[in-house]
Amino acid sequence: MVNIWDYANSLPRIKLKTENGIEFVGNVVMVLDAEEIDGTQDCMDIELDSGEIKSFYPDEIESIEVLK
Repeated sequence: MVNIWDYANSLPRIKLKTENGIEFVGNVVMVLDAEEIDGTQDCMDIELDSGEIKSFYPDEIESIEVLK
């Protein structure tokens, strides 16, 4: 499982691969604690190149690559 909190302070541009093998490229907008979103897991919000903001939970993420 990926530790999404590793990306919370730097908010990098990333390529995220889901457990289903789908890749998303965009900028980390924020990492939220489960209590902040009334959920059971923390989540990471990414602004995709299309402008869409998508949320990902750690158990959905296979890998994260920081892009330069």
